[in-house]
Amino acid sequence: MILEKQTESNVLTEGQSQESIGMSLDLDSAQILMQMLSKNLYSDDIGSAIRECASNALDSHRRAGVDTPIVVSFKSSTEYNYEFCVEDFGIGLDADDVRNIISKYGKSTKRNSNTELGMMGLGFKAPLAYSSSFYFVCRKDGMERKYMMYEGEDANTIDLLYEKETTERNGVKIIIPVKYSDKWQFHKKIKEQLCYFESVYFDVPEDSSITNEFIISRHQHFQFSEMSTDDNLHICLDNVYYPLDFEKLGIDRIDFPIGLRFSLSDGLYPTPNRESLRYTQEAKKIIMDKLSQVGDWYVELYNNSTNEGSDLKSMINYLEKSGHMIEIANGKYRKIDPFIKYSTLKPTIPVLEGVNILDFPSLYKTYKQNMLVDSFPSQFSLRYKKMQNTDKHYVYGYNLENVCNRQANVWVYTNKVPQIKKDYLRATCKENVYNFIVRRGKPMELGVAAKYTLSTYYHLLGLGKLPKDKWRAAIKEYQHIISLIEENFTDLDALVVPQHFIDSKKKAKVIRTGISSNKRLKLQGEIVCKKGVDLMRWNDGRKCKFDSQLYKLEDLHKNKGIKVYAKHEDFLKLDALYGIIGKQKMEVITFSDRELKIVEQLDIHNLISYDKFMEGKTAPFKRIITSTLINDLMVKYRSVFDRIDIIGYVSSDLSKKLRALSDYRTTNYVSANDELKKAMLEVAEENNLFDQNIYPEYLEMIELFHKLPFLQPLCGRAGYYQQEDPMVNVMTDLFKYYKHRVNLKHYNIRINEEVLTEETIDQLT
Repeated sequence: MILEKQTESNVLTEGQSQESIGMSLDLDSAQILMQMLSKNLYSDDIGSAIRECASNALDSHRRAGVDTPIVVSFKSSTEYNYEFCVEDFGIGLDADDVRNIISKYGKSTKRNSNTELGMMGLGFKAPLAYSSSFYFVCRKDGMERKYMMYEGEDANTIDLLYEKETTERNGVKIIIPVKYSDKWQFHKKIKEQLCYFESVYFDVPEDSSITNEFIISRHQHFQFSEMSTDDNLHICLDNVYYPLDFEKLGIDRIDFPIGLRFSLSDGLYPTPNRESLRYTQEAKKIIMDKLSQVGDWYVELYNNSTNEGSDLKSMINYLEKSGHMIEIANGKYRKIDPFIKYSTLKPTIPVLEGVNILDFPSLYKTYKQNMLVDSFPSQFSLRYKKMQNTDKHYVYGYNLENVCNRQANVWVYTNKVPQIKKDYLRATCKENVYNFIVRRGKPMELGVAAKYTLSTYYHLLGLGKLPKDKWRAAIKEYQHIISLIEENFTDLDALVVPQHFIDSKKKAKVIRTGISSNKRLKLQGEIVCKKGVDLMRWNDGRKCKFDSQLYKLEDLHKNKGIKVYAKHEDFLKLDALYGIIGKQKMEVITFSDRELKIVEQLDIHNLISYDKFMEGKTAPFKRIITSTLINDLMVKYRSVFDRIDIIGYVSSDLSKKLRALSDYRTTNYVSANDELKKAMLEVAEENNLFDQNIYPEYLEMIELFHKLPFLQPLCGRAGYYQQEDPMVNVMTDLFKYYKHRVNLKHYNIRINEEVLTEETIDQLT
């Protein structure tokens, strides 16, 4: 970036100048200045390190004419730490570049270019604002060198770690060590700082929101990024994100997630730390002019999208003062009202074609609900798979504004809705969307002046105020408005339910092939039962409800997991069991007496009775009760299990065992029905029916907690992640005192002049 030069000096003088003294830098204060320009320059150390590293990489690609993307990665480097890396494949750096440019504060090769982002000669050192040291690997002209830049005692220093020949192409890779506790902050700042960067490949496996599939929509004066975290209007200076300081600009905050686009030659300049822009009078005018251009673009788009013929949605949004809505990107809609005041254009006021006699704005504001409800009375509402009769329940969301803006789905019918169609809608409609099933109302009558009712044309349309020869035309206009409303509906009468859905709802029949009652049934045909499923609302402490289910006998044994069954009358037993099997591959089902007789003749390995399950010989039973014991242990020693990472710094062996118990509990434990678990525990203890894959570790931990009584109170005082926590040293010493094994690095002794190894540790514990 070409640095702005001062073109005019206003010098205030008083009296005659006797001497002029030129100002300079004190070289004896170089270390302090370097610390100020790296450690103390940035208020956002993480965001600045990410931005500067990526900007330098892109500048290198521009200078080299490379069109391949730079690589930005954030991955785990060790068990408790991460690395943030930026790698480019541009011009690279050799030893002279490092010695003569990188090592110099204020040295820059970009001050005569308006295509490169840097100019201050500080960006390469930005990682020192976050970390006291970082690495960079340089490749140029067949040589690879790795350096470490760090804060030395007397001055910031660069050490050469190695150099070797290489066949890889030129480039630079920056490697910044990251503390575990800063992981989420790095994820956030990567999205914030790099959301508009093009030619970047992201490799951030632990954050699914940082992908290479996000969309950047660029226009002449603004751009929008799906990965941006700023919901307010902001600035992009050559795709570098800057928050907009509305207070300095002197305008109200604009809640609109786009960035105003500026090139490096447009006259905007960042502050030395490049975390914000300089708001000079010239800069403010440039920004306000851009804001006006964006306002004109959006108002013109709105005007072009507003159909003056039959756009009922625009008319209703205008009357509701919901704002002037347009699509910004990828199906997302926003109000452009904040831009209208800065635009030189005026938004179009929508007018309905063919509506000339009726005063639609007045009619809508006065009778908008009558227009909808009288013409299409609501019968049922559907949301989260729960269908309610709207005659008996309050209806929320059924209004013209929601209907025309597609914020509610409406299904219209004429006479009657078959139950199969209701079931199909319940199964297929999106759960979080409002759905209404409405009936076409009776034809409206003309009405008379003496009998006031809004269900007639005379009183609803105010025909008494119109000449009689215009009544028919006014009524036709109203019918046209109703037809525009119905265009937003889906015709339920025309809906065809797929045959496979109908078949799944048919009443099942079991084909009996045996003659003697002693013979088993051949596995063919279907069988009906009631299966436990989640409740849609709280129901007096119940855990599930039982819905009718159809199973094909020939496929039943192929299903994964076991099915525990009982008679319909014993559904409460299975209801209690349902509450604790949420993480197991299990189902609970009930049968009628007739179906139960058939089931008892079947030979299906994964279909067992409730009584058989309570004998405790199945794997899910053992996992449920073992995870319950582990949960009780974790509750009792909560501080220990909360500090597994801290314990890992002392004894990785103990940490792994604690984590194994914690993971097992997470995978299998569900909190519910203490009485049932108590009964299951009695059976398990009497017959030793525990999961032997983890139960020995559970017993070992109980013995260990008795052996190390200090562990719980010390963990309660320790932090969560820092290896430097003072409690780590205290616990290490106590572990040694109680002869419990610690990590190898804590044994600083020699045996027969040889360093202690893993094989000899057991002799000391």
